[in-house]
Amino acid sequence: MAAYGGDGGCGAWSTVPSRSRRAASHAFAPPRGGGGGGGGDDRAPGAAGGLAEAVEGLEIGGGGGERRLDKYDIPVEVRGEGAPAPADGFEAAGLAEAVLRNVARCGYESPTPVQRYAMPIVMGGRDLMACAQTGSGKTAAFCLPVISGLAAVSSGGYGRRDRGSFERRAKPRALVLAPTRELAAQINEEAKKFSFETGIRVVVAYGGTPMYDQLRDLERGVDLLVATPGRLVDMVERSRVSLEAIKYLVMDEADRMLDMGFEPQIRKIVDMMNMPKKSVRQTLLFSATFPPEIQQPLTLVFVETKREADSLRYWLYSKGFPATAIHGDRTQQVNAFVTTLVNV
Repeated sequence: MAAYGGDGGCGAWSTVPSRSRRAASHAFAPPRGGGGGGGGDDRAPGAAGGLAEAVEGLEIGGGGGERRLDKYDIPVEVRGEGAPAPADGFEAAGLAEAVLRNVARCGYESPTPVQRYAMPIVMGGRDLMACAQTGSGKTAAFCLPVISGLAAVSSGGYGRRDRGSFERRAKPRALVLAPTRELAAQINEEAKKFSFETGIRVVVAYGGTPMYDQLRDLERGVDLLVATPGRLVDMVERSRVSLEAIKYLVMDEADRMLDMGFEPQIRKIVDMMNMPKKSVRQTLLFSATFPPEIQQPLTLVFVETKREADSLRYWLYSKGFPATAIHGDRTQQVNAFVTTLVNV
């Protein structure tokens, strides 16, 4: 893979040779505080799901089910102003010592491509939109840096709730949203492995089962909460969970959540339940695919009418600038993700 480059270490960069860019996966890493720039790279974004095309036909599972994506030179493309260089290994990513010990316990020798690129971005305090195929190690790509960040300012596993306090609301510092109970349970198990002996307490909450046991678990304290949107909304409305201390918001399989109709719940969680603003928290979106309209939001231009928005989009596109219009006639999925979640 090509090394990180660019004028003064800033701007967009890519490991993808020009002949292979059609097969690249994408990660969008806007700088904190809003205003992600293109860094001088004026190439249009490639097709979503390009990583799947890049590894098509490669055997990524051994006889024992072991995935070795870390052994392949898979092309990766990253956009974002001053995006950090990929990590050469788990130690180079700046993970906490306790987390590194858990990585070794899990038998991980070297990070997969999505982990190499995602971990430094998250550890650097940046927002991230990452697209990589299922089975490429996305769960560890966000769990490892998030748990490391929590461990650096550990609150002893009580999520800012005093053990002797009468306050019954749990106040997690990190929230991972998943579309299904099966995926939530899987993320919970992975997060617990990576948080072993770190002082970070992981709790899962999903529907389809009685809430009582989950509430009892929350009352013991929580730093990282893994939840499905519907169950989380229910718990917040019952005043059993507060989102006021959230530092990390992660959405796994974000495209599936849209397809399954969770957009109203996501809006409610982010906008109406006392979650810190996007300028304060980190927002991480992970998925196997993203609609092209939301892969690279770089600049927002406001106009008065829908017609003017469409006309400006057409003019920009005719001049060679990748552009899209956001207004009431466009899909709510696109509007929700671009304007609500990520600093653009």
